[in-house]
Amino acid sequence: MLKIIVQPVDLSESLTDVKIRSSFIERFGGREIVLVHVMNPGLGDKDMVQSRLAHLADELNQVGIQAKSVVTQGHVASEITRTAMELAADVIYLPASRKNVLVSSLLGSTTEDVIRLSDIPVFIHKQRPVLVRTEKVHNIVFATDFRKAASRVWLYVRMLGRFVSKLTILHVGERASDPDTEQLRRENVEMLLNELRAKFTDDFQEVALISRIGSPAKHIIDVVEQIQADLVVLGRLNEPFPSKLLGSTCSRVTSGVSSSVLLIP
Repeated sequence: MLKIIVQPVDLSESLTDVKIRSSFIERFGGREIVLVHVMNPGLGDKDMVQSRLAHLADELNQVGIQAKSVVTQGHVASEITRTAMELAADVIYLPASRKNVLVSSLLGSTTEDVIRLSDIPVFIHKQRPVLVRTEKVHNIVFATDFRKAASRVWLYVRMLGRFVSKLTILHVGERASDPDTEQLRRENVEMLLNELRAKFTDDFQEVALISRIGSPAKHIIDVVEQIQADLVVLGRLNEPFPSKLLGSTCSRVTSGVSSSVLLIP
């Protein structure tokens, strides 16, 4: 499902870091990684950049990771998303590191723009605690509000079950206005969570259910940090992302968690 992977690269990154990150994302069924570098128009030596990027792709091919490179010019986020669409990519992979200017613990503007502009999934890779060659994903959180955007995530959650042992399904709702209605709400949430558990029980060794009341973003972040999840998967509405003032749930979670985030549009 994540077969064609677009991975933007900063040429200051070391070959070792590029190899480790590519190995990480390639394990989720990757068939080809496309290294993309976006140059500022009129600045830099394009031949030198193409040569450097081709060298990185060759090095990945030599360790068994099929890769190619693309150099383009223009607005960084727009070019990344345009290239991904032209290549019919399955995911845009944004790895975080101290040297990578695209992603930081707080989202940078380029990452925000990529997420906002992208019509394909975006995988934001944050390391817990550091990027290492043996890094694996053991524990993922699927946060759902039972609506359409969350249902689009099901296929991806099922796919991740081939690589991850534990799934936690999290729902955060609003308390009803009176006790009777609240009881009905709780029963409905329990029923829907159990239906989701049944849907994924063959895909994971362990499926846990959590239901909370309050701010979705706050509780998603709390749960992810509490259980030390490696990855949180969210369905993203086609809403302005992120709102600088109020912040959508996706933007607040993406910025607030220490785990990686997979956003499904």
